[in-house]
Amino acid sequence: MTKLTFYGGVNEIGGNKILLYDRGTKVFFDFGQSFTMGEGYFTGWLAPRNLYGLKDYFEFDLLPKIKGLYSKKQLLKSND
Repeated sequence: MTKLTFYGGVNEIGGNKILLYDRGTKVFFDFGQSFTMGEGYFTGWLAPRNLYGLKDYFEFDLLPKIKGLYSKKQLLKSND
């Protein structure tokens, strides 16, 4: 008889750990750590980084640098 036992990833994001048992053979699947691991110690480790207007779009050539096309507000830091 095949049996699955879940040790992580149930009712959470990440950290899936599954034991598959079939006819005397066991296979353990470990797909990393839970997103909540260490949250009591590292409160900012999953925080999004700051946004800086259109600067990133220009840096990665996602927008053309055309003088006078963008407003000054769009060019400034956007998370203030």
